Amino acid sequence: MEYKIFKMKAFDSPEKIEKRLNDLSIQGWRVVTSMNHGTYLVLSKGR
Repeated sequence: MEYKIFKMKAFDSPEKIEKRLNDLSIQGWRVVTSMNHGTYLVLSKGR
């Protein structure tokens, strides 16, 4: 299983974050957990 850390940038709009997450989702990445009050998301790509 692969993992990726998704860091949300301080001044990104919710729409921009949503687009980045949707693009990763299309590639097969799924959110596993969030860390540091939602600043980071851990994504996994299962087989």
